[in-house]
Amino acid sequence: MWWERDEHAPTVCQYPAIIRYLGYEPWPEPATLGDRLLIERRRRGLSIAEAARGVPVDEGTWRRWERGDWKVTRRTVGKLATFLGCSPGN
Repeated sequence: MWWERDEHAPTVCQYPAIIRYLGYEPWPEPATLGDRLLIERRRRGLSIAEAARGVPVDEGTWRRWERGDWKVTRRTVGKLATFLGCSPGN
């Protein structure tokens, strides 16, 4: 209930249940790759460490991608596309 009053944000593992309850995702459409990564990670209820292991990359790399501090390299673009469920270049 605290997140409903904007006193605390929900933990990432709670997002899948929140989405199911609401029937929609409570955030705007992603505008950047970092936004897409953050939204997909929340949709799956994954921590940064869990998402990074799935690609696999370092947690710091994942965090910088989400913030838009680093660009994706050719070596990792295919792995991220798989994570996001799209083809490379989309």
